[in-house]
Amino acid sequence: MFRFLGRVPFTIALLATLIVVGILVGGFTSPITEADWYETFAYGAPSFADGRWWTTLTGTFLVAQPIGYLVLLLTAAGVGWLEFRRGTGRAAAYFFGGQALAVIGSAIVIAGFAEMGSHWAEALVTQVDVGPSGGVFACIAAASASLWSPWRGRALLILTAFTLVSVLFLGTVADVEHAMAVGMVLLINAGSFSKPTLREQRYVAFVMIIALTVVQIVASIVPTYGPFGMTHVGGTDVFDVLFDTVIAVIVATGLRGGYRAAWVVAVILASLNVLVGAFSVFVIAHPELFGGPTAYDEREGLAFAAASGFLWAVMLVWLVACARAFRARLRRRLSGDRGADRPGARLDEVRHVVQTAGGGALSWMATWRDNRHYFGSDPETVVAYQTHQGVALVLGDPIAAPEKLGETLTEFIDTAERAGFVVCVFGADSAARDALPEGWHALQVAEDTIVDLPGLEFTGKKWGAVRTALNRGERDGVRFRLASLATEPRSVRAQISEISEQWVGDKGLPEMRFTLGSIDEALDPAVRMAIAESADGTVQGFLSWLPVYAPGGRVRGWTLDLMRRRDGGAFPPVMEYLIGSSALAFRDEEAEFLSLSGAPLARSDSPDDERQIEVILDKLGGILEPAYGFRSLHRFKQKFNPRGEPMYLLYRDGADLARIGVGLVRAYLPDASVPQLVRAGLSIGK
Repeated sequence: MFRFLGRVPFTIALLATLIVVGILVGGFTSPITEADWYETFAYGAPSFADGRWWTTLTGTFLVAQPIGYLVLLLTAAGVGWLEFRRGTGRAAAYFFGGQALAVIGSAIVIAGFAEMGSHWAEALVTQVDVGPSGGVFACIAAASASLWSPWRGRALLILTAFTLVSVLFLGTVADVEHAMAVGMVLLINAGSFSKPTLREQRYVAFVMIIALTVVQIVASIVPTYGPFGMTHVGGTDVFDVLFDTVIAVIVATGLRGGYRAAWVVAVILASLNVLVGAFSVFVIAHPELFGGPTAYDEREGLAFAAASGFLWAVMLVWLVACARAFRARLRRRLSGDRGADRPGARLDEVRHVVQTAGGGALSWMATWRDNRHYFGSDPETVVAYQTHQGVALVLGDPIAAPEKLGETLTEFIDTAERAGFVVCVFGADSAARDALPEGWHALQVAEDTIVDLPGLEFTGKKWGAVRTALNRGERDGVRFRLASLATEPRSVRAQISEISEQWVGDKGLPEMRFTLGSIDEALDPAVRMAIAESADGTVQGFLSWLPVYAPGGRVRGWTLDLMRRRDGGAFPPVMEYLIGSSALAFRDEEAEFLSLSGAPLARSDSPDDERQIEVILDKLGGILEPAYGFRSLHRFKQKFNPRGEPMYLLYRDGADLARIGVGLVRAYLPDASVPQLVRAGLSIGK
């Protein structure tokens, strides 16, 4: 706390000055607007007309109402935020510069509109104001502009929408000041803004619809006054407001997802509101053409239509300019002739690409039937993915030659996002991380465990557990063999199925998927099954190994998938025996490595600096740990002295992390019911 306070001396001095001045003038106990001296020290058009320009300074340190000090403490946090991020000098410059521009600029704008005959401005041009809110808003906007993308654009968008709506529908001197301050910061930082991404274009439309909905709700409850006049929509039925709100929320949600249908509805709504708003402005400006001044209630409705019509016009321009961002169909699917829309639709082609282009430790999982497949513009590339909760989860790296990896990844991301999906890559290696498009983020979520095979010998103390298992297997008459499950005798397949079903049945959750296969995947002829049998032919345990291809079709390594042991079996170290025996067998076949795979949702790095997605994944791991023991499995693999290779989660936007987390749960447990997930979640606290 003291360290933080030491970094915000200007904010502390500002608050102290305001408090001291408030005590001296009695502002904490009664409104200073009732004091005889108030207008002498307040700023505004009347003060400047009388030559009291110094009120720009004196009015800054006054607060009109006692309640204003409470609000001030909250809003002044914006000054501290900027000072903490950008330094004391910059915070002071933005505060005093923003305050001066807000006070003087708003007075000039209001006086100018009054000269043009605006009734709204004529009412404000005689008013004065006090308070530092212009400088505070400038600091909040400057702090927002210092954020990283995409939060910078989003924060400034919300701030801009707030100030614009406040001017149009509240229209006080303070509202004009806030808009001037935010506008100044936007102009200063205009050069730092880049072209909004497709997702940001959708987000802007979403915020606009929500803002318009809030405006309608507020205007139906309280009378407001803005540049177009009184904007209270009196007599509005509460059910009409609720109905309109529900429709707006549905449309806003559709725009956030990029749906073409939502875009069409929004364009129609915007066009109608713009026409009504334009007509209302014409009637307000020329009442004589419509039989004289309209009735008071009608004027209220016209003013609201005119003000909201202006906002709808901004919305319409944005929708038309960003029409390409809204092409997703209601039934989301990746467009293009090369994309395969059904899971497992083109597995033979996928196999060919994997064997031709090669890939990483997870590459053979691309051939599993649960996956969908996107074939890139290059026929020798493919991306395996699954869709859950609106998220396109890419399984491992795209299958492509190293020089084509970035192009393939970018092409898939563009296509999936245009279809309305949030995209993330789970289990990517360093090559995919390095090929990320600009603005994407990589977070290590697991560590692959690699055993290098050339020259492997189980000698020395560190291999004691493996050597003991191999020796005991030989002593107990346990036989090891590598086989293809599809060609095994029915008696062996029956035992393997029995062991697997028993293992799954004890977990309380359905068998996991996504990065974990099942017996169905083990039946693939390309998959090798490591089997440990006792002398009487009883299967004590088994492993399945997935091939890892080098470009050109040579198998360069093997990835561990299934690990199953017989309950109550007569050979306890069966897993150590199977992995050790497999390593020696694959070494003799001149394979380069074994991947014992990264334990899903388990990491070996310190949790001290965890960010949001790390916390989410840890919670998911906690839900699944009682049933699947991923963390204990990760510790077990250390017996084989592997080297670690990082596995990453690649994502664009931190705002998507919670949604990605939910998508991962569904990917791993696609068949789990809600009660099963709830029971698993409750087990964390036991």
